Amino acid sequence: MGNRALIGLLLLLPAGLGAQSLRFSLHGGWYEHPVALSLEADGAVIYYTLNGATPRPGGEVWRGEMMIRQSAVVRAIACRDGRCSPEQAHTFLIGEPRSTFPTISVALPPDVLFHPGYGLFREGGGADRSSWKRPGANFWSKKEVVCHVEIFDAWGDPVYHDHAGFRIFGGMSRLFPQKSFSLTARERYGDKRIRYPVFGKEGPKKFKSLVFRNGGSDWGKAQFRDALMTGLLDGWDLEKQDHQPCHVYINGRYWGLYNIREKINRFFIEEVSGEDKDSIDLLEHNAHVKKGSAAHYLRMLDYIKRHDLKVDSHFAVMDRMMDVDNFMHYQIAQIYFANKDAGGNIRFWRPRQPDGRWRWILYDVDQGFGLHDPLAYRENSLAFHLEPHGPSWPNPPWSTFLLRHLLQNDGFRQKFIRTFFDVLNTDFAPERVEAKIRDFTDIYRTEIPRHFERWHIRPDKWEEQIKRMAGFARLRPEWLRRHLQDWFSLGELSEISLAATEGGTLRVGERWQLEADTAQGIYPADMPLYLEARPKPGFRFAGWEGWPDRDWNIRATAGQLPPRITAVFEPYRHPLAERVIINEVGAYNPGSGDWVEIYNASGEPVDMTSWILADARHVYRLPTAVVPPGGYQVFCRDLPRFKRHFPGVPAAAGHFGFGFNREEESVYLYSYDGAYVDSIRYCLEPQEGIFTLSLILPGLDNADPRQWEARPGPGTPGSGNPHFVESHIRAKQATWTRIGLVTAGLSLLLALLGWQWRKPRQMMR
Repeated sequence: MGNRALIGLLLLLPAGLGAQSLRFSLHGGWYEHPVALSLEADGAVIYYTLNGATPRPGGEVWRGEMMIRQSAVVRAIACRDGRCSPEQAHTFLIGEPRSTFPTISVALPPDVLFHPGYGLFREGGGADRSSWKRPGANFWSKKEVVCHVEIFDAWGDPVYHDHAGFRIFGGMSRLFPQKSFSLTARERYGDKRIRYPVFGKEGPKKFKSLVFRNGGSDWGKAQFRDALMTGLLDGWDLEKQDHQPCHVYINGRYWGLYNIREKINRFFIEEVSGEDKDSIDLLEHNAHVKKGSAAHYLRMLDYIKRHDLKVDSHFAVMDRMMDVDNFMHYQIAQIYFANKDAGGNIRFWRPRQPDGRWRWILYDVDQGFGLHDPLAYRENSLAFHLEPHGPSWPNPPWSTFLLRHLLQNDGFRQKFIRTFFDVLNTDFAPERVEAKIRDFTDIYRTEIPRHFERWHIRPDKWEEQIKRMAGFARLRPEWLRRHLQDWFSLGELSEISLAATEGGTLRVGERWQLEADTAQGIYPADMPLYLEARPKPGFRFAGWEGWPDRDWNIRATAGQLPPRITAVFEPYRHPLAERVIINEVGAYNPGSGDWVEIYNASGEPVDMTSWILADARHVYRLPTAVVPPGGYQVFCRDLPRFKRHFPGVPAAAGHFGFGFNREEESVYLYSYDGAYVDSIRYCLEPQEGIFTLSLILPGLDNADPRQWEARPGPGTPGSGNPHFVESHIRAKQATWTRIGLVTAGLSLLLALLGWQWRKPRQMMR
């Protein structure tokens, strides 16, 4: 039974108090037509609601079977003798469009949200209508109310349901008719965590809180600006939220497109950093405390005011108090985005320990990428972020204080400029950013019309915003280079074309890396650059095309480099290739841990010290190991575990610390200098239990999948594979059989000769 089917079945299992139970004949989900639903409760009275309200004893009584004709959340309890079962709830989506996004169903009493006087989604009687911010409106409330939550995955299968705390979320986006909200798991409601990998199997498996954003300032426009911008920073040294688009229903009514984000709090910090959530300082805005204390941060600000950061020793003290590189990347991102609200959304944190340094969190950047201005690509955000006398919003002096003082240090200033030019050539290169915009556009295109129809938004506004963002991506780097030139008096710029052939990478400084690709780079002509050619295993560096020196690295200014330079790599094959071979693989073995066996088919000992064992994602340098001719060597993921399961294998070493996929994997072997020695690739049908993948005979081509077999059992590490042993035994048996036949023949021949010799002598007598 598949996972989804199992989850669906679990949702139908009885729940109740003592012997009582409440059972639904159908579980929630999508149905094309009205459905007949039955509820059973072993003789108890069933009370139910269809409008989202919490079922109570004395309410509507469920009798027999009922037709569910339109989308609704069926919430029910079973009561008998004054005792009631826990609530069961299922969302039935009748005739609703299917989606490629997950769907969230929220159920709570309608008046809590929609009552004209006190509903959280309404202005209420206390709103000040003379101000566009509507102070005093109900939707500015921080009140938390309990709700029932169901999550359906992108295939429409139910994957989570429980009760949680519901609260309106956000700043000025509360003014939109579609409100953002947060869901928080609390033990008094149900489980203390939302246990479902909302952001995919690579993301967290559980959450204390999740935010469902209506798009923030981007509501009714592109709807994905924030996710696009933070998504451009994958691999950056920044804390940022993951994202997942979804559709939301409230009390069975479609409520539009949302973007799920992690809520920035101490639980988020613990998840992304591994630090104890109760041992951190978390601040926002101008040192406002969210968790812990601001004392360390205020001491740091005081140190800056009293010390000149032009002095490197003073700057070094600062670097011990805050993560300067993290802050630099944060500022570069905000400047590139031209985020007009950067001074209002600032959060930073540190581990509360003596060497804990402040780090910045990037979030809520909706007002970037030309949200309100089609010419925003021209915006001089560098000057904006360095303004010493800005207004209280959007760039007050306290929000620009750190960057202004850090840039007084020559080393930081040079690194800031170099890094900015690096990212304009790479992560923010127009072709890369436009490709990201196209990816988001393709994902949203089939989903956005329904959302716009729900909220009566003109669909052409979406297309306009997509074009505006693409124009920003295309033109922004050129304008930023001008701003950097002017602000830092950089002089002329040089354009160079960089390339790397297949088999290696070309690194430019710390951030730029090319693999079998060509790209354009623009730098100040007098900026020193460091180019480094790095061959991949199985290749070696053959020299530069366009540069006379053959050294693998080049140090020169951008103006000294030729207009085009290419790092050339060539295949590099070891003399022992195909004679030192991968012979057996123990993949995904929960007992011994994974292992790989190497066989030396050459006629000489082979020293494998510092050779490279790799899969598609990991590289491991082998420990000291010498394999005799015709001998075996085993390398293990976890040597102690392996020794416990195979104590009789002396030629074992480890440990390489990663595992092999049991169904599909590539395994590579290279010499210490990267020369290709051997590789295998396997793709298997799902196997039951423990098995090994073994080469049928050592002399066969191990690159041919047909020469391998998956055999059940723990395998034969450190010795011949079963087929090899069996063929060896059969060969010996055949040899002894042949020897036996020859011996018998000789004996018969001798007997005949003897008989012939004796016969004449008898005749003579």
